[in-house]
Amino acid sequence: MGKSSRFRKQRKAGPQALIPKIAGMLILIGALAGAALFRDEIRSQIGRVAAFSGEAETIPLLSLERGPLELDVQAEGEVVGLGSVPVATPGTGVGSLKLAWLISEGAMVAKGSPVIRFDSTDQRLELESQTNTLNQNLLQSTVDSGNQQLDEKTIAIDRTAAAEDYEYTMTVLPEDETLFSQWEIVTARLDAELAKAKIENLDAKAKIQKRINRSLQQDAAITRNQAQTEVDIIQRTLAALEVNAPSDGLIVYRRERRQDPKIGDSCQAGQVLIDLVDLNALQARIYVLEREGGGLAKGQSVTLKLDGLPDKELHGEVSGISPVAATLERNSPLKYFTCDVTIHDAAPYLHSIKPGMTLRASVLLKKYDACYMVPASAVDIKNDTSYVYIKQGDTFVKREVQLGLGKHGQATILGGVNDKELIALRNPFETRQLQLPDFGKASGAVQEGRGGMMPMGPPGGRGR
Repeated sequence: MGKSSRFRKQRKAGPQALIPKIAGMLILIGALAGAALFRDEIRSQIGRVAAFSGEAETIPLLSLERGPLELDVQAEGEVVGLGSVPVATPGTGVGSLKLAWLISEGAMVAKGSPVIRFDSTDQRLELESQTNTLNQNLLQSTVDSGNQQLDEKTIAIDRTAAAEDYEYTMTVLPEDETLFSQWEIVTARLDAELAKAKIENLDAKAKIQKRINRSLQQDAAITRNQAQTEVDIIQRTLAALEVNAPSDGLIVYRRERRQDPKIGDSCQAGQVLIDLVDLNALQARIYVLEREGGGLAKGQSVTLKLDGLPDKELHGEVSGISPVAATLERNSPLKYFTCDVTIHDAAPYLHSIKPGMTLRASVLLKKYDACYMVPASAVDIKNDTSYVYIKQGDTFVKREVQLGLGKHGQATILGGVNDKELIALRNPFETRQLQLPDFGKASGAVQEGRGGMMPMGPPGGRGR
């Protein structure tokens, strides 16, 4: 009874077990039939591959044509507010300054108008003291100069008198002992020597007096220069104590701990008291991919389109660039340069623009009036020198070229070639071997791209 039941179960399961075997046989028969039907075409493809690998490959060429080019980079960002200029406490080297006067908040001022004044009492007193010192020095120098001239003239008169006495003494000097006594002869000789010594003494005194006068003049000049330097410093300090508006704008107080600046406050050098808001300059912040930001620079033109004003095109320029690129999202592999942009023609639309409004921007990296655009593969770079290969007859000539800023997969040639010349799109002197793609590596790249690591192209901007 047990054996017959097992036999019946095997008999029932038999047809189901044969289905996979039958399907496999049908697939094998179909594959053999397809191979028989398309054997000629398969044989032809194999022959082409063999011929391709055995014969010389044709070098692709491009005819050069000069034209204008604008290279730009696309970015996204948002409006951050109106442009403003901070007005800070000047650095005078005298420590803290006491606020004496401050323009009212909300006032519209023109460039050059006074907006802040600091207490100048101490500086004015010091200026008066140094000015008195300087005037006293000048007066004393005049008096000393007159006295020095008088002393020099007195010494000169005394020397003249001494010289006359010596000359007279030598003229009437008694020498005959028969006519003059010994006392008279000795006395006359002593008077002559005294007159000569007096002359020598006056000459030495004149030299010493000149040195003394020169020292007094130098000392007076040093004191005068010190006083004049102090006066100049105080005058510059006084000029800095009145701060003028660096540009037109609206006055807005810079509040410290939610308190307005007030008269009598002590202010340190560099402390910002007010901001001048420019109602005609709108500020935006844009983010440029690191790999596309190599050519960013201050002053570059920017074209913007705000999402809130889709039919308007605004214009501005780059006013600041972050020194390093940084990520915008946590754990993101993408890094961006942050650029501040000043928009110049947003005044008519300020009523429709709000801070935080998103925008799209195009930064003009470089503009060439005339250049050649070729695939990057056409340029061969060796030892920081760029070369291309120009077709001349049946051969190619290597030629050095000057490159400009390029874009993805393209190179910009500024010089070294001419119009209508044929350029090789790869090095014609290097043979290439036929290689099948690595499908495993490509598959891995696709999987990595899905995870957020998208493949990145060569640096450069987008051409328009």
